[in-house]
Amino acid sequence: MTDIDVPQVADPEVAAMVRAEVEGRWPLGVSGLDEVVRYGLLPFGKMMGPWLLIRSSLAVGGDLATALPAAVALECVQVGAMMHDDIIDSDAQRRGKPAAHSVFGRQSAIVGGDGLFFHGFAALSECRQAGAPADRVAQALAILSRAGLRIGDAAIREIRMSREICPVPAYLDMIADKSGALLWMACGVGGALGGADDTALKALSQYSDQLGIAYQIRDDLMPYDGTRAGKPNISDVRNGRPTLPVLLAHERASRAEQQRIERLLADTAAPADERYAAMSDLVHAHDGVQAARQVSHRHVQLATEALETLPPGPHRDALEGLTVPGRLV
Repeated sequence: MTDIDVPQVADPEVAAMVRAEVEGRWPLGVSGLDEVVRYGLLPFGKMMGPWLLIRSSLAVGGDLATALPAAVALECVQVGAMMHDDIIDSDAQRRGKPAAHSVFGRQSAIVGGDGLFFHGFAALSECRQAGAPADRVAQALAILSRAGLRIGDAAIREIRMSREICPVPAYLDMIADKSGALLWMACGVGGALGGADDTALKALSQYSDQLGIAYQIRDDLMPYDGTRAGKPNISDVRNGRPTLPVLLAHERASRAEQQRIERLLADTAAPADERYAAMSDLVHAHDGVQAARQVSHRHVQLATEALETLPPGPHRDALEGLTVPGRLV
């Protein structure tokens, strides 16, 4: 890959452009399906997907005009998935506000999530009109679709892991396909639209997988380390999800305490807040938080190393900046 002349784009500019696109497509006062779609999209969360997509595209020589519709597409697809996740997990909150199914009802939220998927595919197709070559749009569509299937497969595995302890390697493999593929959806689509060669795409794939593992571990830690999350702290315990701090505490616990952890995961009768309090005590008693954070930092380092084959420049630096402890993990 040759040296590229990269534009200087600040993070607030990226956020403002994506916000403007969404506000223009779904203005205040829309009704029907678009009302549910707008509710899911606004106000914005971290906007990590659109940010990664744009930075990945610019890092390999792409331009903002052709990446911007895809950034909207990513936000649509990922919010649609979250809308469905909230129904599956019975989570009443998302991004610090009532989840869509709490406001519109379960049936409308399912349709709203479906609508977001189709809005996403429609937005991605607009990259062609924005100047992206047809073969790049086709490659981006293939990456988006395959990543979505990978995430779906991981979701089935996660559901089947519920209510019992699983080996830590199996859990890490699952979240690589769940959260890693979610970030690859952004990095891969951006890279494809930007004209990345096979070497650059491989680097972005390795980066997104490792960063995705670290990102999921950060999410796993939130109920136990005092970080304010956008969903209830009791969600994972209520749904019997064996997150990494729990699995690592289980490895270190006595047999009696291991059985206690196993019973808490399997229990569906006791109040969820009581189960969460008991699980939190066990996680902290066996340093599950610190142990999980150390695993996260190892994967962050691998993510940083993966970027070394990309051309140096401000956008590679921006991607690497996500691996700084404290920003993401």
